[in-house]
Amino acid sequence: MFARCPVRAPRSLKHGLHSSSLKVTARAYSSTTEQGHASPNARESLRSKPTSRNFLSGLSIGLCLAIGWWTYDAYSQRDPFTAYSLVAKEPVSSTASIFHLEPKSKARDLELYKDAWKKGIWNVQFKQPQLQIVRAYTPLPPGDESIGQEKGELRFLIRRDPHGEVSSYLHKLSPGAGIAMRGPYLEYELTPDVRQIVFFAGGTGIAPAVQVAHALFEGNETDVSQKEKKLHILWASRTREDCLGGVSDSPPDTVLPPKPTWSGLFSSTKSRPKQTPPPAQEKGVIVKELEALKRKYPGQVTVEYYVNTEDTWIDEDAVFHALARFDDKVFSTSPAGLQDQRQILISGPPGFITYLAGPKEWRNGREEQGSVSKLVAHALSRHPHNVKVWKI
Repeated sequence: MFARCPVRAPRSLKHGLHSSSLKVTARAYSSTTEQGHASPNARESLRSKPTSRNFLSGLSIGLCLAIGWWTYDAYSQRDPFTAYSLVAKEPVSSTASIFHLEPKSKARDLELYKDAWKKGIWNVQFKQPQLQIVRAYTPLPPGDESIGQEKGELRFLIRRDPHGEVSSYLHKLSPGAGIAMRGPYLEYELTPDVRQIVFFAGGTGIAPAVQVAHALFEGNETDVSQKEKKLHILWASRTREDCLGGVSDSPPDTVLPPKPTWSGLFSSTKSRPKQTPPPAQEKGVIVKELEALKRKYPGQVTVEYYVNTEDTWIDEDAVFHALARFDDKVFSTSPAGLQDQRQILISGPPGFITYLAGPKEWRNGREEQGSVSKLVAHALSRHPHNVKVWKI
């Protein structure tokens, strides 16, 4: 997702400048060709006309510039960039780090950020100044340091992509460097009556999952009992270093129903035995935060880790077991209109989302959710749930 910042004059302004210069040139040429047939008095009169024409042309250009600048300034004031400083970079793996940022001056949008934490999933945009392009990044919830939160400090889990213009630029910055940022932009708002969520996270898609945990348990003020709220996260990583020390919670005791004979035609993976991760003396930064959530909300937050290099994958059976964590006793009498009470959220690279629930679709120049298919649709067909599915 990206957008280009306006670094040139608006098209209408540029066109106005070009048209004005063309008109001046054409008029000067026609005046010169007519001088050979004009009387002396007429020639004296013609000599004075270029001056007045130049004055009018300059006035027109000035008006166009003023209008263009007023338009650009008005747009910038509605959605301005704010100057932030890079306080520190905390390595998470060989390819990812947590960036700690704080505003250079008192954050005027501090209250907006505080409100966004209560809503659901949101992001901000960073600008790459040389190329004048922006990218959206999802901040991690504030830690236990209340001082940093009051200063407006924000944290971001960012992976270095060798082909990513903005991520490469950010990873080259040193502490103290300035970063232009604007936002916040709400991506997905949790409904007030949401109770249970299954969240599939791929790679740095874990950041929105942690955001959801914060909004669900600490920011979403509802009449629903806190004990009824549950969050189960399935986090898929390419290598163990991204989730160092993470140990999966045991799946619920659920008997898998027989698969239909045609299911193999649409499933790209076969069920693999889950391997025990190698013992680790230390835990990664994100794993520590997930463990802290589990201690704070015992039995309400559960996590499963899947690592490609260890041959553990989110397959159809894993999706089925995850959906089995929904408490049907609570929802057995819920009407169809209350499907927001339990939700399936998917966040990660496009290939990860497509693998689990089918791709998003472009319609009329906009990216939309598209239909739910693939593993999630197959699992729901085996054990139907009145549930909302959303691709982040």
